[in-house]
Amino acid sequence: MMHDEDDPTEEELREAEALARALDRGHAPAPPDDALGAAALLRFARRGATLPDARHDAILSEAIQGARRRERPVRRFFLLSALGLSLAAAFALVVSQATRGEPSLLPAPPTALLSAQAEAARPGAENLATLGAEMKPYRDGVYAKLVERYGE
Repeated sequence: MMHDEDDPTEEELREAEALARALDRGHAPAPPDDALGAAALLRFARRGATLPDARHDAILSEAIQGARRRERPVRRFFLLSALGLSLAAAFALVVSQATRGEPSLLPAPPTALLSAQAEAARPGAENLATLGAEMKPYRDGVYAKLVERYGE
């Protein structure tokens, strides 16, 4: 479904007339700001005119000056990055040294426990009572060492 546009306002009609005059004659007494720029570009392109060398050089140097990177913000970025990485490395070193202590010496599992585990892992193993009987003293020994090292 298409809708017709509203009729142009008085202001739009005035701007269109001023733009038409500027395009036809190359000037207008009071063209609108946006229309004046468009008309100047179109008139310039229609004539096939070129910029004077001095104006060309001025525009080019303005564009290059605006496009140059400033070295201080880049240098500051790298300095802040290096400082941040150094702080992160120092923090990691402190944390790793603070948490490092003597390892808790857990008791080695007895041979009977290992044999009971191997037997329980075989397919068709039905009697897990031997594994439970061997596991209880070992588990108690491990818990006792952990409590001794770290407390309750």
